[in-house]
Amino acid sequence: MAGNNQGPLVVSLPLGAPQPGESLQRWLYTALREAILSSRLPSGSQLPSTRALAEHYGMARGTAQAAYQQLQSEGYLDTSNGYGTRVCAVLPDTTLNAGYVRRRVMPVAEQQRDAPDTPWAQRLQAEKPIFMGSATQPGLRPFFPHRGDVLAFPIDLWRKLHTAHLRSSRLLDMLDADPAGLPALRSAIAQYLGIARGVRVGAERIVILGSVQQALDLTLRLLVAPGETVWMEDPGYPGARQLMKASGVAMVDVPVDREGLQVEEGIRLAPAACMAYVTPSHQAPLGGELSPARRLGLLRWAGEQGSYIFEDDYDSEYRFVAKPIPALRSMAGADASVILAGTFSKLLFPSLRLAYVVLPPQLVEGFTRLVSLTARHANSLSQAVLADFIEQGHFDRHLRRMRKLYAARAETFAEAAERNWQGLIEVPPIRAGLDVVCRLHGMDELDAQARLAEAGIDVMPLQRYCVKPQAPGLVMGFAPYEETAIEQAAKDAARLLRRT
Repeated sequence: MAGNNQGPLVVSLPLGAPQPGESLQRWLYTALREAILSSRLPSGSQLPSTRALAEHYGMARGTAQAAYQQLQSEGYLDTSNGYGTRVCAVLPDTTLNAGYVRRRVMPVAEQQRDAPDTPWAQRLQAEKPIFMGSATQPGLRPFFPHRGDVLAFPIDLWRKLHTAHLRSSRLLDMLDADPAGLPALRSAIAQYLGIARGVRVGAERIVILGSVQQALDLTLRLLVAPGETVWMEDPGYPGARQLMKASGVAMVDVPVDREGLQVEEGIRLAPAACMAYVTPSHQAPLGGELSPARRLGLLRWAGEQGSYIFEDDYDSEYRFVAKPIPALRSMAGADASVILAGTFSKLLFPSLRLAYVVLPPQLVEGFTRLVSLTARHANSLSQAVLADFIEQGHFDRHLRRMRKLYAARAETFAEAAERNWQGLIEVPPIRAGLDVVCRLHGMDELDAQARLAEAGIDVMPLQRYCVKPQAPGLVMGFAPYEETAIEQAAKDAARLLRRT
């Protein structure tokens, strides 16, 4: 039966080698038939001409023609549609063919094998990444946290800058780049950090990566041997916690309060830890800042112990009540011990996958070698576009615009909560960020999450961020949702949570 399905054009068709004593015609017929029945050649696929196939396999053209003709006569190939030789849309004897496929001897490479059982694999099996799977793709369903509004991004401007780097005169820019990143982007970031975060650093101390998660991964590889101790905030960012578990380090959970990481408690629990992971400018997920006294105490501890501090500059750009506070890395005495990491994926759009790390001088060479060995370099075309975006002032304008937009949505969220959630959910003052920890009254977190999901509302239970139990709470985002959506979702949430 002739098919109208327009499948792919098959340019290269590796078919293996004939068995000893097997004729080329029989081999070609059998190999093509098996490729069709196994859907390796899907319906509508256009096969190479008999001349091209014969030249490729070093056989007479008549041999290829005979194999094609046999397959055509049996209903596997079609030449009647005027578009060359194609695989038929409907194959003959589908029941028999299915049995034929089942009876095939499975190649060694396709045979079932057990999952790997290395230490890394075992730890990964025990820790499903928190943002892996369908739960990471809720679209624009309120109130999923840790998301910005990609619809507000100036995509036409970005496209214009991107197109400028695809001119034929700039094709050499598309070759491999420096593992540390494009000099133009590193210089632009250095200038930005000096103005916005109070960090005075040369471009040579900055390395461009794909994410803060990658920065933490490489830092752990470079500085912490399996079994050595690292401080982790509790509650804290689950992606960092899961990466530490998978890396095999000995994690010490240091409690967090309204002044941030309890440094003295960390010293009591593990005074000789190799490293501390902190989110000092906007604690993840509670949202506070590390107090000045604790900042000094943390730096003093790192200096005395020869330890390192990994500063995740989490959501620091989005403060609504005051200017962004300086980074921990900007303080006196931080140069030798603080590793500052930040991302552009939240500030611009998630699929950009560009971040940076500011390194102490003694770590630059080793870190750059590690990047080169594990990832070569981050996408250099995107780096070039981002450098232009920053240098031409678009980045700063975009941040100011989004800060104002998110502040308005935070206010809308708080007002909607006040109107609808009395006695159900308590929303604290929102000072910064893309989301907020809301306290539940008289309700289990997982039960509340399940009820809200019925109404198309996505939240994250606070227990996903904690080791030591906390008062029941939900991490709820507001940044990507328009005011009407926030108000409607708040009403729906109240209806579901009040249901007995």
